[in-house]
Amino acid sequence: MCSWTDKQQHVPRPLSSVSPYAVLILGLVIVALFFRGKKSKLRVYNPKKWWELTNMRSRREFDTHGPNWIEAWFSQNDEPIRFVVDSGYCSILPSSMADEFRKMKELCMYKFLATDFHSHLPGFDGFKEVTRDAHLATKVVLGQFQTQANKYTVPLSAKAKTAVSDVMGDNTEWHSAHFYNQGLDLIVRTVEFIMVGEELSSNPEWLDISKNHALTMAVHARQLRLWSKALRPVVHYLSPLGKKLRGQVEKTRSLLEPVIQKRRTERAACLEKGVDPPIYVDSIQWFEEAANGDWYDAAGAQLAMHFAGIYATSDLLIGSLVDIFRHTDLIEPLRQEIRACIAKGGWTPASLYKMKLLDSCMKETQRIKPVECATMRSYALRDVTFSNGTFIPEGELVAVAADRMNNPKVWEEPEKYDPYRFMRMREDPEKAASAQLENTSVDHVGFGWNPRACPGRFFAAKEVKILLAHLLIQYDFKPVPGDDLELFRHSFSVRIHPTTRLMVRRRDEELHVPGDL
Repeated sequence: MCSWTDKQQHVPRPLSSVSPYAVLILGLVIVALFFRGKKSKLRVYNPKKWWELTNMRSRREFDTHGPNWIEAWFSQNDEPIRFVVDSGYCSILPSSMADEFRKMKELCMYKFLATDFHSHLPGFDGFKEVTRDAHLATKVVLGQFQTQANKYTVPLSAKAKTAVSDVMGDNTEWHSAHFYNQGLDLIVRTVEFIMVGEELSSNPEWLDISKNHALTMAVHARQLRLWSKALRPVVHYLSPLGKKLRGQVEKTRSLLEPVIQKRRTERAACLEKGVDPPIYVDSIQWFEEAANGDWYDAAGAQLAMHFAGIYATSDLLIGSLVDIFRHTDLIEPLRQEIRACIAKGGWTPASLYKMKLLDSCMKETQRIKPVECATMRSYALRDVTFSNGTFIPEGELVAVAADRMNNPKVWEEPEKYDPYRFMRMREDPEKAASAQLENTSVDHVGFGWNPRACPGRFFAAKEVKILLAHLLIQYDFKPVPGDDLELFRHSFSVRIHPTTRLMVRRRDEELHVPGDL
């Protein structure tokens, strides 16, 4: 028999007596459920297993198998797929959706650069500068790097010729060379003259940073993406690579700032005297002009340019040379074209444009092996729904597969390296423009696709052509017997392997320009 006290204990409590904390928690849960938004309905290619607490295994496996998985899926399917990548989920679209993708302002590449390359952390100052609202780097590349080509082509060629001789040597006997490292050195030593002028481009400390900072940053950024966002600042601070990055930025500032200050003082003194200040044909000058007196991070700007302009460009240089010398029937026609163009017009943008076979070879190399298997990576700034119903939730990474580059419905014998492919295309008035290396299209996204194409592609094309011209005239190359061309396939990247070697020997020939003695 229950007592009155026992009965009281079982009387339901009135709603007014429920803990306000419980009500608050319930309310927050309801609000969170209401505002969490729609979820992607795309299939996940590499999901975590039901018993796994995190998707770390999926992330690491994508790093290893990503290019193979992406190529395998889009070789059989023309529909989007979702992957767990190092930064989380990424929806990858087939190239048939690329036209709609490239026009969507809700998909932001700058957000991708800022987020996946940790622009808020010290050491990643290049990405902090390049993703500021001013976008000075993009303005300089699209502006002065294109409009000043007539001024820098001759000195760029002279610098390239010196770099080729110094790096490749004068050994007239066949010998093996690790051309990946040599190609990287050639790009760095050539491009730095246009980046920072004579003084810094001859400084060994500066050249060391130019060559190594971008790689250090790329490797460390990928490592950090495997950690939760809350832990990344701590890991970055404690990591040896984080310390190395911060040291490289500090050294960059210590080398660059005196040069900039000297130029600013020189300019002010000239203007005070009423005379025109010196004009430098380099990106230090161009960034100063683009900033027009407003603050910008000069060191960050240069580091951003190094990241964008060295490794992808060196990959195109090395890949093009390897492909050319694996097809020996190409060598003499290319040399004849180079000799004729330079003998007639000298080192000008027009002469480089007329090297149509060389241009075709480079574009074919890029088609066969694009530097990334999925391109134009961007974050959705808000929920996006494509015309075919594909939904991308706010905050998700999205990219377009490069599957069309090797599609047999688009290209005849796509697996075959055909150096004349794009020369033939130039004969068709409707395809002539898209056949040029610098131009992009839905069928060839080696540089992306406008308006999301690489802004530096015009300069990169000229730089690589100049280097290839000197290399082809001054040296013989051939594959190392027994060596197969290996590719470094990692995450989204498909690059020439760092162990790549070539046999090389010096030839007894130089390029002669009209008027040379």
